[in-house]
Amino acid sequence: MNAPFTIPHSLLQWLKPDAANHLRCSQVSDHEFRVEIMDAQPAAVPGPVAMLGYARQFYQGTVPGTDEVMRELRAGEND
Repeated sequence: MNAPFTIPHSLLQWLKPDAANHLRCSQVSDHEFRVEIMDAQPAAVPGPVAMLGYARQFYQGTVPGTDEVMRELRAGEND
């Protein structure tokens, strides 16, 4: 149900939403709605640089090169 609604000023002061927040309203029953304060920006997705060093947790010693890892992955496709 998408319908405009008005929130009393006193309730807005209590909720303290700012420019970085949005209010999300969901219908709980025929006569009740839930209002939640949501972050305007979703959490940042880590970029490719965040993955540096990730493979070290799977290998003891030296991490194999890309060619070796790809051979291992392709060999698993035939099993």
